[in-house]
Amino acid sequence: MTKLVMTMICFISIAICHGQSDSLNFYLKKGQEAISTAQTLQAYQYYKQATSFDSRNPVALRGMANSASELKYYAIARETFKKLLELTPNDPAAVGQLAQMNFITHQWTDAIDMAKRANTFSSGTNNDWIIGKSYYETGEFGSAAVYLEKAWKKDSSNAETAFTLARSYVELGQYPKATEFYERALRLAPDNEVWMYEVAMTYSAIPDEVKAVIWFEKAIGKGYPRTREVMGSMVISYMGAKAYDKCLKLTNEILAAKPDDLEMLYMGGEASYRLGKLQDAINYWEKMLTIDKNQSRAIFMIGIAYIKSGENSKGESLCDKAIAMDPSLASLKNNRSQFGL
Repeated sequence: MTKLVMTMICFISIAICHGQSDSLNFYLKKGQEAISTAQTLQAYQYYKQATSFDSRNPVALRGMANSASELKYYAIARETFKKLLELTPNDPAAVGQLAQMNFITHQWTDAIDMAKRANTFSSGTNNDWIIGKSYYETGEFGSAAVYLEKAWKKDSSNAETAFTLARSYVELGQYPKATEFYERALRLAPDNEVWMYEVAMTYSAIPDEVKAVIWFEKAIGKGYPRTREVMGSMVISYMGAKAYDKCLKLTNEILAAKPDDLEMLYMGGEASYRLGKLQDAINYWEKMLTIDKNQSRAIFMIGIAYIKSGENSKGESLCDKAIAMDPSLASLKNNRSQFGL
C-alpha cells in the first residue's frame, strides 16, 4: 500500500513538472512572438508569467528585464537584471544593461561598480559617462573629472558631459578649466541661460569680470531671472570691468526697490566716484550713515572724495576717524593710488 502511494506521488510530481514545463515554454513562446510584433507590454506580461513557473530561467528573466526597460519600468528591470546576473555573472549584455538601470534609478554607487565591470567586457558605449556622472552625484569630483574627460574624448557632442565637467572643476576650484568646459557646453546648447549664468559667476570668481559681464548679459538676454542676487553679482562685475555707467544704472535700479541696501549704496557711491561725480558719491555714502552711523568704510570714502575734490584737511580728518573705528582701513589710506590720488 505504501509502495502504491509513493508511486502515485511520483507520477503526480512528474505530471506537475511536465505541466509547469509546458506552461513555461508556452509563455516564453508567447513572449517572443509579442516582441517580434513590437507588443512590448504583452511581452512583459508573458515573460513575467513565465518567471512564475521558473524564477531562475535565464530566458524568462532576460525577456522580462528587457521588456520592463523598454516600458520604462526601470526599478523592475534593475532587479530582474540582478537576478539574471546571479545565474549568468559573465553576461556582458546584462552587465551593461544593469549599469544603465542603476544609473537611471540613481543608484550611483552600484552604477559605478557595474559600469566599470561593463568596461572590462567592452559592453556599452557610455560607461565613462555613467561613472563620471555618478561620481559627481556622490561628491567625488576628482574621480568625476577623470571619467568625464574620458567620456568627452570619446564623444564631444554631448553638452551634458561638458557641463558636468565644468561643474566638477568648479567644485575642485579649477575655475579657468571650468569656464573652458562651460563654453564648450554652451556651443552645443547656445540657448541655455542657466549655464550662461553659471559661467558668468565662474568668470567672476577667477576673477575675469570683463568676460563675466558678457555672460551675465547673455543670460539676462535669454530670460534668466533678474533677482536681487543676480543683479547684485552683475553690479560687482560691472565695477570690476570698469563699466561704471552700467554699474551705476543697475545699482539705482536695485535701490529703487530697496533704498536701504547698504551694499548697493556703497557701490553707487564708488561708481559715481569713478565717473568723477564726487558730490553724488558723497550723497550715496552719507545715505549709508543715515541707516547705520557705524559704517566706517562710508566715512572713509567720503573722506577720500573730499581729498579728491581738494578739501584735504576735511578729507584727512574723516579718513582718520574711519581708521579709528576700523584699523584695517589704514591699508587703504596707504594705497591711495587706487582712488586716483
